[in-house]
Amino acid sequence: MTERLIIRLASEASQKNHWLIWSDSENEIIASGQVDNAQQLNLLSEKAQQRAVICLLPGVDVCIKAITINGVFNRQMQQALPYLVEEELASDVEKLHFSVIAKQTDLLHVAICDKQKISTWLNWLEAAQISCKQLIPEGLTLPCVDGKWQALQLEKQWIIRESHDLAWSCEETMLDFILESKLEENLSQQIESYSPFPESTVGQWTNSDAMLPMELLAKGTLNNKINLLTGEFKPKKESNKQLEKWRIPAVLTAVLFVFLMFNLYLKNMQVEKQTLLVKQQVEAVYKQAFPLQDKLKYARIKKKLKSMLLGLDGGVAESGFLSMLNELLPAFVNNPELEATSLKFDRKKLEMRILVSGNNFQSFEKFTDSIPKHFSVEQGALNSSKDRVSGLLTIRKR
Repeated sequence: MTERLIIRLASEASQKNHWLIWSDSENEIIASGQVDNAQQLNLLSEKAQQRAVICLLPGVDVCIKAITINGVFNRQMQQALPYLVEEELASDVEKLHFSVIAKQTDLLHVAICDKQKISTWLNWLEAAQISCKQLIPEGLTLPCVDGKWQALQLEKQWIIRESHDLAWSCEETMLDFILESKLEENLSQQIESYSPFPESTVGQWTNSDAMLPMELLAKGTLNNKINLLTGEFKPKKESNKQLEKWRIPAVLTAVLFVFLMFNLYLKNMQVEKQTLLVKQQVEAVYKQAFPLQDKLKYARIKKKLKSMLLGLDGGVAESGFLSMLNELLPAFVNNPELEATSLKFDRKKLEMRILVSGNNFQSFEKFTDSIPKHFSVEQGALNSSKDRVSGLLTIRKR
């Protein structure tokens, strides 16, 4: 995403929430404004679509503390962290959310905020249908300059950044009091302000180039890795809505595909079994028909039969056995009720004797009529037995 929506959330639901849309590719403001209260955040719902949303938290509600540690920071120290500063906090640590924002060898910087406050902000966003994945204390988006504090006024609050990992905010009426406390031993601390500063202030104030407050804060969110959405507030991974929409049809399609493939597999297995059975039957018939021949596998039987037929044919294709059998084949095909039980061929006389059986006498007449005219047919005596009629047909070329 090349555009980001930056929302500075207010402390209370009745206060204004400032917002700005920043284009990273154009490095400029696309739009900005404010909504009067938390209920009007829904006016930003459409603007939040297809944009990364980053929310800034008011510094008056977030306390950033530097904590000295001994040893390596690990899970056990993470769990004990609230109790290391318990005496310095006015609230019950069980009600506070602790987020480590920076780690050094013997020093941690921790952002502390009331859990209920974070839940309230997230509820505002959820009600407005705004998905936010990053919460940043506003002071940590101000520019960071070594040796100089940075200051900015927004509404009636001052935002101060002391260093890379330390920032705070206060009401303007409390500014001098807090500065006197912090700068008691360093009244000459340089403070660079992006807003007109009061005349009677503690420290050495200078003016920086004027800039819209939200523009300055928005620039500070670029590549900013700080995020208070940790622990129990860590956002759950959202699945793609389009993928969710097609999940059930995809599952059904996959199940159907598996079913069809399984059914195809079963049919293929059945065909393979039938094929194997037919091959075994062919091998058995071949062995029964040619008991003196060596037993052959199915793949070699066809080749063997061809060579045997060529031997019977005597190598004369046009006038031999195969040629004659090929011409008589349509007559057998057209008369399926007639079944040949034995066949003898006399190559010298070009004569074929076929012992056939049929359902009735008419089947013999029908078969005789369907034989090509250049053949002569001599029908022997017909015998009737068990509803079948059998007889010898002698067929020769004219």
